[in-house]
Amino acid sequence: MIFNLQKTLSYFFEFSIEKRQSEFSGEVVVSLSKGEYMLSTQNAIYSYGRNYTSFGMAFNAIEIQQQKVESVLVLGFGLGSVVDLLENHPTIKNITAVDADAVIIELAKKYLQSNLKSKVTYVCGDAEQFVLNEQHQFDLILFDVFIEELTPMQFMQPVFFTALKKLVAPNGILLFSKINDSFRSKIENEQFEKNFSSVFSEAFSIDANGNKVFAWYNKP
Repeated sequence: MIFNLQKTLSYFFEFSIEKRQSEFSGEVVVSLSKGEYMLSTQNAIYSYGRNYTSFGMAFNAIEIQQQKVESVLVLGFGLGSVVDLLENHPTIKNITAVDADAVIIELAKKYLQSNLKSKVTYVCGDAEQFVLNEQHQFDLILFDVFIEELTPMQFMQPVFFTALKKLVAPNGILLFSKINDSFRSKIENEQFEKNFSSVFSEAFSIDANGNKVFAWYNKP
């Protein structure tokens, strides 16, 4: 009853629910805003339920509901906004969620509301090491790793791109999200796009409300 009232009022006022200290991001805050749980730091929003527009716009652009996706890999999970956005997908069977931050994994388990929650397997570990060592392929890979608003350098190197490419199943899809809301990030993304396209031929980008999502189809 109290939650339902807070959820209604959250369309007018943001409610702080919980604050935790993260090893990687400092203080992280779980709030209720516009009917969705939001995970944020002082400088960035990590997760925002169905209001997480960057992947929402990317999913619409590639018509994700029409794609046959059974296995999903999420690198950088937050509170699992992408799971909320995929909630009504008809064919998803399993989701592997990788995040290096044990606090964020704990919060995701606590606050993820999607009916796909039972299909999520959590991996608390470094995304780079996971990609370099994983053998299984996935139909959909979503990269969403940030420290504050920055993508760590190790995830923008050819060796990482090459390892990531091997994990995309035939006819699979990769979506790689980058912040794109400042002069610095836009300059960085121009060079990033060249490096990304050198490994992922025929890649394209989707402008997504302050983010740029780089997309690639693994066409056999």
